[in-house]
Amino acid sequence: MNMFTSDDLTRVREDFYLRGQSVASWARDHGFDPNMVYQVLSGRCHARRGSSHQIAQALGLKPPMDQAVLRMEAPTSQEAKM
Repeated sequence: MNMFTSDDLTRVREDFYLRGQSVASWARDHGFDPNMVYQVLSGRCHARRGSSHQIAQALGLKPPMDQAVLRMEAPTSQEAKM
């Protein structure tokens, strides 16, 4: 199941149109494979991990990794003392 909807994908495609920027040029500017970006924007790719996940984050379809996720992985000061 995707975390983003077809409305989200449409919004991102409209943003490209309004900025007058091609998807391919955005992909190259951000170091992504244009074909993979098109797959994410079409909904063919679920963007669960790897480069498709990074693309979805860069497009604003998924939230970036935040401190809450990092805190889950790092031991607390109490755990570190044990």
